[in-house]
Amino acid sequence: MKTKTNTQKKPTSRRRKKTIRNIVVLSLTAAFLGWFASLKLELSSTPDAFDYVIPFEERKLSDYKHASGIVIMSDIEAVSTEVTQKIKKVNFRVGDIVKKGDVLCEFESEALNEQIERMESLVAEQNKAENLENANSSSYAEYIRRTNQINVEKAQMALQKARQEYDDTYAKYSDYFDKCYSTSDPAEADMYFQMFNSYHAQLEPINDKIRAAQRAYNVALEESRSAAAELESSEYEKSLSDTGKSEYEKHLEKLYKERDNLIVVAPKDGIVAESYATEGAYAFDNCLFRIGNTGNYKVEVFVNSKDILDITEGMEASFRTVLTGTDEINAKVTKISDVFNKDKDGYGVELEVTDQEHMDMLRHNVGASSKIYLVNKGSLPAVQYDAVFEDEDGKCYVYKAVKNNEKYIAKKISVEKGYEADFYVEITSSELEPGDLIVGNAEAHKDGDVLKIKGVSE
Repeated sequence: MKTKTNTQKKPTSRRRKKTIRNIVVLSLTAAFLGWFASLKLELSSTPDAFDYVIPFEERKLSDYKHASGIVIMSDIEAVSTEVTQKIKKVNFRVGDIVKKGDVLCEFESEALNEQIERMESLVAEQNKAENLENANSSSYAEYIRRTNQINVEKAQMALQKARQEYDDTYAKYSDYFDKCYSTSDPAEADMYFQMFNSYHAQLEPINDKIRAAQRAYNVALEESRSAAAELESSEYEKSLSDTGKSEYEKHLEKLYKERDNLIVVAPKDGIVAESYATEGAYAFDNCLFRIGNTGNYKVEVFVNSKDILDITEGMEASFRTVLTGTDEINAKVTKISDVFNKDKDGYGVELEVTDQEHMDMLRHNVGASSKIYLVNKGSLPAVQYDAVFEDEDGKCYVYKAVKNNEKYIAKKISVEKGYEADFYVEITSSELEPGDLIVGNAEAHKDGDVLKIKGVSE
């Protein structure tokens, strides 16, 4: 009896489990189909189904040219030098405060002192030759000998000078080449790149000077060996000697001047805005530092060739910087360069900052994005450019979104246009009130259309 009862219960349990499993499967399938349907609906939704509207209000209407550049100190002063020696020590860097008379940097003196000694000796020899010229005829032969000796030394020194110039220039080129490819600062790399390119371009012309000096030296040697040639051209050699003496004396004066300026001092109180001085290097293009004062700035921007003829002095301008955020800082054009800047791919235009409120927020060399206004109408009532349309009679209209019960309806409104900027059009006469919703893309609508406006309940 028990055996029979147990045999009948087993099928009932299997059916119950199967029914539960089917219910679970059907539930999961329904959930998946519902999710897929909602996903498909979301993927197939079209954002462009909404009509866009912009409130009618006053907007700044202008036509301008974009230009980018930097903020710079308006009273900046360059510190330059004529010294051709290596920089021995640099005492101040960018951002340091300096007082007038502070020692900014020093140059090495050893090589310069050697050049001065050699030049002084040569000038002394020339003076001896000149004195012999004025002596009696018995001393004339000695005069010729010394004159030709000086000419040989002169040619030899010119050759050595040209070779030294090549060595110095190559050293500068090599130095800045190494610095360019060793620095991780893009601004420094760009500066060093320009430097070594400049010195590299000088090497071949200096080679030409070396070859010319070598030829002159060979000629001087040959002439010194021929007494007849020396006597026949004694007056000519005398004129060369006189000319050479003047050149040597001038060069010696230049070396003395370099020796007097081996120490470079600050010409004014201020802050080091830019520094081109590097220990162990040479002065690049004679410029060492630029010193300015904070709190008084101007903006230098660069305008491309296509737009520069539209810019004139006195035009209104504005600019923004990362330091001042989205505020438009007022300025005006005060100077326009006539020279194209290849590095900046444009013509330099100087802007005077007329908005003193932001002056303390500016800093030297910070980037600036500017607008130079060809037309600046100020703030005027305006609508978006694609909201205005004309009928067959040439009359202008816009569509205003008017609420009708729970919907918004497009209502045709007559308007008169004024100045047209890039995106907005001035409205000089209409029935519009500030805040009215003006429908864009007017050509796609007609009077009485029901509008779908995003963010506004229907």
